[in-house]
Amino acid sequence: MKRSAAYGWYVVALLAACNFLNYALRNVLFSAYDDLRGTFHATDSEIGLLGSVYMAAHALATLPAGWLGDRVDRRRMLSIAAVLWSLGALIAAAAPNLGWLIVGRAITGLATAAVVPVANAILSEIFPPARKASVLAVFNIGLFLGGTGGIAIGLVGHPTGVLVLAFPGLLAALLVARLDVPSTSGVVEATPGARELVRQFRALLRVRTLRWLMVSTTSMAFAAGGYQAWLLDFLQQDKDMSKEAATQLLGLAFLGGLAGVVAGGRIADRLRNRWVFGRLATISIGMACTVPCALACIYADRGVGLALASIGTMFFISWYHGPMAASVDDLAPAGRASTTQALVIFAMHLIGTAPASWLVGRIKDESSFTVAMLVPTAAIALAALAMTRAFGSFGSDAHGSTRGGGSAITAIDG
Repeated sequence: MKRSAAYGWYVVALLAACNFLNYALRNVLFSAYDDLRGTFHATDSEIGLLGSVYMAAHALATLPAGWLGDRVDRRRMLSIAAVLWSLGALIAAAAPNLGWLIVGRAITGLATAAVVPVANAILSEIFPPARKASVLAVFNIGLFLGGTGGIAIGLVGHPTGVLVLAFPGLLAALLVARLDVPSTSGVVEATPGARELVRQFRALLRVRTLRWLMVSTTSMAFAAGGYQAWLLDFLQQDKDMSKEAATQLLGLAFLGGLAGVVAGGRIADRLRNRWVFGRLATISIGMACTVPCALACIYADRGVGLALASIGTMFFISWYHGPMAASVDDLAPAGRASTTQALVIFAMHLIGTAPASWLVGRIKDESSFTVAMLVPTAAIALAALAMTRAFGSFGSDAHGSTRGGGSAITAIDG
């Protein structure tokens, strides 16, 4: 079915709004640590555990969410997920103790797991393959606006910040249910169930390029999770900045990240036209450039140098979002787009993001904030190296040139 370009971009905007809520709900407590310490008498390790529980639930739900995304009505699935994450936010806002707060955060993390794998698959189907990374980069603008917006909204304190984000999910549920997009991948499974799910994931793990891509993106996810959870506190405690000044600096850095998301998508599509592994090269270059910028952030004093280093860090670390999703889609077998996206995101969040906030908090408790922030920086260097190992095998492993390529080109008219 042909769709107008305007409608295609409406789909992108609505799914980006869902991604905004996804990341805003994830980050809303990062600027409310003082409230959590005061209300629940939480230690830094317990505060880090809140983020880890959220991401563990998110990661564990990603595999079944991606598998279902290739088999059930994706619109209905996302609608139900939006209602559930709103419910989880309401539970977190009303939590009388730390235990109930953890329950609410776990429900929210579980429900938001459907957003990225399903949205990536939908957008990869309805836009031409040559524009894939650029379109997915625009979708990921929601990530950065949500990341920034969640921290800003959290400044009003807990539970108000969570309440502000609880209700928009209900509107998103209504709008997503009415989208005119492919409801499923069109693949009919003869053997549905857990055994088939395991079989498919084992088959995907035999793809060499996908394995190296997972190692790289998981390492990047660990770094991003550690930075997101503790950067605001780091600026306040290590750089002796006020909460307002630190938040303003983060806002400026996130604007650099927003530019990086768009730039990474555009650069990746251009390099893909020159080399079959061009999108992977874009990711590796971005990560390599992130490391010196991050080190400058850790050791620079307050001032222009710290501001420039922060912008540079967020700009380069953000390059990978569009190219990564596009490359995963290229590697996905026919009818397995959501499933393949889910496998990569599962590893990223369960092994990478989920332990990051707790581990960095634990290192901070037992050593120093500087040492704690060096750990995710080292993970970025590892990510850059791991991605280069996927260059040689990408061409032979990629299915993007044949997997639905013709239909994707005509999905958007104009």
